[in-house]
Amino acid sequence: MASLKMAPELPGSPVKNDAGDSDTASTDMNSSVSDSVKRRLLEIPQEVGLQNVQLLFKKDMLNRYQAKEEDYNFLLKCEKFFAEYVGTKYALSLNSGGIAISLGLEGIKRVFFPDVEIDRIRVYSNAFTFNAVPSACVVAGFASTLKLIEATPELTIDTDHLEACIKEDLASGNFAPGNMILVLSYMRGRVPNMHTIMDICEKYQVRLLEDSAHGYGCSFDGRMCGSFGVVSTISTQANKLVNTGEGGLVLTSNEALQAFFIFSAGSYEELWKKHGPMTPPEEVALQYKYTTVNKSVRMTNMQGAIMFPQLSVMSERIEQHNSMYAFLMAATKEKMEALSPGSSKKIYFIPQVHGLVGPVYDSMQMQFRKGDGSIAEEELPGLNSFLKDMQARKHGIAKFSDPANARNFLSWQYLKPDDILPDALPKTRQHLLNVVDLRLLCHDTEVEMDKLASDLVECFKLHF
Repeated sequence: MASLKMAPELPGSPVKNDAGDSDTASTDMNSSVSDSVKRRLLEIPQEVGLQNVQLLFKKDMLNRYQAKEEDYNFLLKCEKFFAEYVGTKYALSLNSGGIAISLGLEGIKRVFFPDVEIDRIRVYSNAFTFNAVPSACVVAGFASTLKLIEATPELTIDTDHLEACIKEDLASGNFAPGNMILVLSYMRGRVPNMHTIMDICEKYQVRLLEDSAHGYGCSFDGRMCGSFGVVSTISTQANKLVNTGEGGLVLTSNEALQAFFIFSAGSYEELWKKHGPMTPPEEVALQYKYTTVNKSVRMTNMQGAIMFPQLSVMSERIEQHNSMYAFLMAATKEKMEALSPGSSKKIYFIPQVHGLVGPVYDSMQMQFRKGDGSIAEEELPGLNSFLKDMQARKHGIAKFSDPANARNFLSWQYLKPDDILPDALPKTRQHLLNVVDLRLLCHDTEVEMDKLASDLVECFKLHF
């Protein structure tokens, strides 16, 4: 497993670990640890965020361009943080991760092939991802040229299928080298072999846009996800590593793209100069100032005020996620083996595809298998009743194969009908079969994970 990159220091950050005294005073060690973790990783950042918001209300600085003092421009602070953390020159906050993808695609079209008709630009993306990703491709104008790529058993993009599709497109004459974009989604933090991805992109002149909604904090071979492509995007929507309710960022090291993003987001007149070190050179900015449609998709400074204190504990949240995920796997295996020797083979925690991945396990994906540990070709009897029992125990668990699941391509009925037929992506359908998904919390502790493992095993025993 690759090492974890620590978040950059935030000078003057108000987030402090003040939970030590409560641990020593408590007579219930497990409860004390849980309270301490929740206090440090969740409650203190929330409290500081609320204080920041109240301050902005008093000073009338809810809009980023109203922040006359740098200390109160929380969005700019967050953008500087993420640019340094990911390893890009620029970052811009937006009102959703989905619009970040759309602007990224529009920007790539505008900057790199402005004279190519949009129906001559091929866009590839994961068949397994959240529906906001293909939706963003449609919003950007690529509905007719979006091509979904199969998933692997590890839930990453299938690079063999990707390369085969590129070769087929080039042979058809419909798409030329250089007029291709890969929207690579790190769905549920699943990172493919990025050496292979970059080799393919270089070989066939494919522009890479990384959808890091679930992937910021992840890395491959020591390099942060989000730093490989010409554009990358993240989400700060609820349930993400950093939570602003709604929101996201678009990141790049390209000056022209940053100029396009700033004006697309809603900058006008001379406001573009208020982005501090995130401002592109004037001669570049002026090329886009009067020629870019204003989509009014800026994030508010109020959301930045909520986000900023969470950044100080982001690395700790990642460490907590990963350690608790490891505990959950071990506890589940131990409890399954207690049922009967060898029974742990029936519950398979899906691993990362490559040992060079530095993961962020803020969710759990398990596949239920046959008694000998082999993959079932049909849905196992008892899966639905298992899920209902787990949900009755207050676990938000679901199966990816549900046609109503927004992560199942069968539900994306706004795409071309032939692209979402049941047999259009047979490998993806097979690899999602009997796979269940559960989001995990940054303040989970061994107490919660042991309870979750017990519930998993008890419900498994009842229904399989």
